[in-house]
Amino acid sequence: MKEVKIDTRDLYSERVKGGIEIGDPLWAKGQRAYWELQTKRNRGDLPFLDLPYSREMDGVLRDSKDLAGAFDPVVILGIGGSCLGPQAIAHVLFHPWMGLQGKAGPQGPRVFFLDNVDPGTCRAALEISREGNPLVVAISKSGTTVETLSQLMVFLMMLKDRFPDWRDRLLIITDPQKGPMRELAEREGLRSFPIPEGVPGRYSVLSAVGIVPSQVLGIEGEELLLGAVDMDREIREQDGRPALETALALYLLHKKGGKGIWVTLCYGDPLIKLGEWRAQLLGESLGKRPDMAPTPVTARGTTDQHSQLQLWLDGPKDKAFTVLSMQGHPALQISEGGIEGEEADALKGKELGQVLRAEMAATKSVLRERGCPFYSIEIEPSARSLGALFFLWQMETLLLGTFYGVNPLDQPAVERGKRLTWGLLGRKGFEREREEVEAWER
Repeated sequence: MKEVKIDTRDLYSERVKGGIEIGDPLWAKGQRAYWELQTKRNRGDLPFLDLPYSREMDGVLRDSKDLAGAFDPVVILGIGGSCLGPQAIAHVLFHPWMGLQGKAGPQGPRVFFLDNVDPGTCRAALEISREGNPLVVAISKSGTTVETLSQLMVFLMMLKDRFPDWRDRLLIITDPQKGPMRELAEREGLRSFPIPEGVPGRYSVLSAVGIVPSQVLGIEGEELLLGAVDMDREIREQDGRPALETALALYLLHKKGGKGIWVTLCYGDPLIKLGEWRAQLLGESLGKRPDMAPTPVTARGTTDQHSQLQLWLDGPKDKAFTVLSMQGHPALQISEGGIEGEEADALKGKELGQVLRAEMAATKSVLRERGCPFYSIEIEPSARSLGALFFLWQMETLLLGTFYGVNPLDQPAVERGKRLTWGLLGRKGFEREREEVEAWER
């Protein structure tokens, strides 16, 4: 695909000491795992993989298109998969305005991604929204997520107090049938979109969770879906590659090489949220075995060359890397500026993008020299490329779940923490959980 270029050569021992062997016998098992995954998909067990083809998504696209450009600010309430996907999309497509100003482009609305219950952040967003022309988008798969429900209650009160048309300023994305957010939407006649059954939060970016906020911000949601279709087609035509190749390589690097720390090294500020989205996908999907589970890490190039690179190169060889970069950078030439010396002479007349690319190439070279395997991905800054990348990494993670022998769709340990939180907050039926925590605190 021209939108997403993948280079896997540096995963192999022929190029990098500590890489995997091309003829490893697990490759045959990997091929079987891919076909087993496709069998599950054909049975309807993995519905999120077929969202790009569904008629339901046609309705989502149609019913959210009129929201573009109508509000400022746009407030996204969600956490985990309910917020990281929309954030990643916005940061890539509205760079640099999203990172510097929190805006969806130079003329676009302010956007607040409230993915935490920090009171200071939420209060500031609330006060700005009160004086603006806000749209609040609340996203929760269950409708009972404590953080999102808390935020929604705060913003709902403000909307009711400040805006007579408050119902037109609140959009709900949640379970199609149950939960307090669904009940609110039905009772008040709010515009709402369902998160289909069988779509876990961290796999929901190609559902209304990612598509509706994108459309609100003026991004063509259909392009995200078409990108996923492109990648799906490529994976089918290549019998599972590149997802099968990268998944099996990462697993072998961990199992046989002890490389269980997986670093997504993002060369470019707009890519950081993509790395964080992937970290949640991998961590929550694969962190199920106490004896063997990968630890995903997001790093920023070139910044972390000055904080982490020393550790990567001379520390334990327990890491594998994905080097993520973006095609095309705005022109910004380095002028003379009155600084002398051979260092300044080397930089004069260069583009700042050249410096970034040189830093990345140098880091790749030294990773090879020091036996740190990696694969590279370069994407276009487009919705289509993002849809393709989301689909690729979802397939990669599902295959990794098979290799590790874990269910990549649940998160049982997280549910325990949720119950304890509700106990401490005094929810009925959770008295025992409250007693357990208080006993530990004594």
